[in-house]
Amino acid sequence: MAERTLLTNVRVLACTGGRDERPVAADVLIEDDRIVRVAPGISLHPGAARTVDLRGATVLPGLGDAHVHLSWPLDFVFDHAAVAAAPPGEHMLDVAAVVRTFLESGYTFVIGAGTTQPRDDLLISDAIERGLVPGPRIVPSGPMIAEVGGLGGDGEMMEVAADARSLREIVARQCDQGVRALKLFISGDGVVPEFPSDDVYMNDEMLTAAVAEADRHGAFLTVHARGSASVAMAARTGVRIVHHACFLDDAAVKALEARGDDIWVCPGLHYLYAMVNGHAEPYGMTPERIEASGYHAEFASQVEGIGRLRESGVGILSGGDFGHQWTKHGTYAAELVRYVECGMSPSEAIHTATRNMGAVSGLPIGQVREGFLADLLVVDGDPAEDVAVLLDPGRRRAVLKGGAFAYVNPGLYP
Repeated sequence: MAERTLLTNVRVLACTGGRDERPVAADVLIEDDRIVRVAPGISLHPGAARTVDLRGATVLPGLGDAHVHLSWPLDFVFDHAAVAAAPPGEHMLDVAAVVRTFLESGYTFVIGAGTTQPRDDLLISDAIERGLVPGPRIVPSGPMIAEVGGLGGDGEMMEVAADARSLREIVARQCDQGVRALKLFISGDGVVPEFPSDDVYMNDEMLTAAVAEADRHGAFLTVHARGSASVAMAARTGVRIVHHACFLDDAAVKALEARGDDIWVCPGLHYLYAMVNGHAEPYGMTPERIEASGYHAEFASQVEGIGRLRESGVGILSGGDFGHQWTKHGTYAAELVRYVECGMSPSEAIHTATRNMGAVSGLPIGQVREGFLADLLVVDGDPAEDVAVLLDPGRRRAVLKGGAFAYVNPGLYP
């Protein structure tokens, strides 16, 4: 017999509407892991479903993040080498704490953007699916991939390709292991001054070969691309997710536009915001280092670029490169706050973490709608009025994943 749950006395932010979408009064009927009805005043025979009175709370889809490093522990401070060298057993306990933090923060879906120990995403995803640890749905990544001579090309933290053939071999091997989101470094990053953000690594032949190989395995490519030339190359070669896209010229925007709804930009805006506002200074990111990185100009350019992407209809995904102490685990919704400061409405910002996640993944997630997975977040207040509601743990009543209560706030329901 199907398990049925009826959520009553709620306001539903369905994430099916426009930029000014607001919550509406409705009940939500769940059968097994799916939403089967969303309507006001659903009436059932007594005992036909478990009824949960949410006392006026807002129900919205579980949130998603498309730029996630599950390898980075809760106390991470830019020490990638130390994480890579950690004993695997102890390290996996750290990873388990990270996935639990995502889930308890309302995030029921994440896309990996590179691991530090090679099988982190694969191992923890398997543990979650087996019910051993609580966590979100994961599109797993593997080690990041660099080009010889580029950022990461020393091979200490990434796999390294020299040409299209070797890159294709790396993609095939990772896919055979179960990786489904492969992260390539095709630009520099000003925080490492010898590899400035407008550097371009790899080439069209390499990316086209990698995309074809990933497609063959039902996987896709994501890229670290900060400069406009690297963004344009990613767009014309079939990459699905472009991380950062801090500098955008007309050619890059046109290349993105030409792909229609087949490419997504994941800015990671809060990371830059935290850097240029001194949040990382206690951890060694001095004002001089930030100045040398060019991040002040990069942040201003990215804010402007997000406006251009919105005007051009290019899809935006929430994803924040979280895990450093200046972008701590559990503060993932700060990325949405930054989007609102860039001119998005709160609902538009929320769509980048809900409806758009369903579109990029092809999964029935991100909307409170019949037939969709019952991955839901229950909060006090109206995030469509003030998106910062999603940052407040005290307002987070519960998280459902696949129709089951995966987290219930012990401060509200002792």
